[in-house]
Formats: sequence, structure tokens, C-alpha cells
Amino acid sequence: MSITIQLNMAAKLLIIFVLAAFVSQGICVTEITLDDETTTFITNPLIAKTITIPKLFLDVLEACYVVMPNGIMYEFYPNNNIVEDPIFVLQAVAPFNSCGLGFRNAPVSFSGTYELFSLVKHTADGSQSLTRKKFHITFIESEVVFPNNEVVQTA
Repeated sequence: MSITIQLNMAAKLLIIFVLAAFVSQGICVTEITLDDETTTFITNPLIAKTITIPKLFLDVLEACYVVMPNGIMYEFYPNNNIVEDPIFVLQAVAPFNSCGLGFRNAPVSFSGTYELFSLVKHTADGSQSLTRKKFHITFIESEVVFPNNEVVQTA
């Protein structure tokens, strides 16, 4: 009788284990760390410097975050909470959107390490991945003076 009870208990535990494994299939998040990128960029009002974490267009972008050089984290997808002026969110039509920021005419004080986090749901298997990448950016001032909107008259 004790062998029958043990086999019955083992069968119940196996069923519970299989159900737990089935239920938790889409809950696991894989963390991916990409190599750091170091860039020196001449700040310019016409050309922007961009930082991105690409994704496959079939996958669904769920959230994007950035850690600024001062250590403050901002969410910028799906809600844009970035308040800094020269920083803007790179936008595209779904499903071609990705986690990306741009810097237009950023002052030298914006130099530092920016870390992007991208949370993506993969359509192939329903899993999620959190991808992170650090960008070490140094902005330098340009020696070029850009003309303003005033009309220059020659004599």
C-alpha cells in the first residue's frame, strides 16, 4: 500500500511541475548586455547624434528607459518622460519602432554615459528580453559659425 501512495504522490507532483512549467513559459525575461559604445561628436544644430538598440521588426517594443549621466532614469516609451531640451525620442511607425534617442545641438555639459534599456516581446515564442547598452558620449563645440536668418547686405 505504501508503494501505491508514493506512486500516486509522485504522479501528483509531476502534474504540478508540468503545470507550473507551462504557466511560467512567457514570464521569464532574458537579460542581454551589448558592448559599450564610445563616441565623440561635434555638436551641431542641423545634424543629430543618435543612440539606439535595434530590434527585429516582427517583435513588439514594450518599454524603453534611459539612465542619464547624473544617474536619473527616465521612461521614454510608451510614455515620453524626458524633459531635457536637446534630447528627443526617435519615432517610427509600428512595427518599425525601436528604442532610440537623438541629441540635436547638445551642449558640452551633456557629455557622459547614457545607458539604454529596451524591453521587447518576441513574436516567435512569446518570450521577453531586456537589452541594455551603454553609450559613452563626448560632445565638443564646433568652430564653424552657422548663419542666422538675418539678410546680409553688401555695398
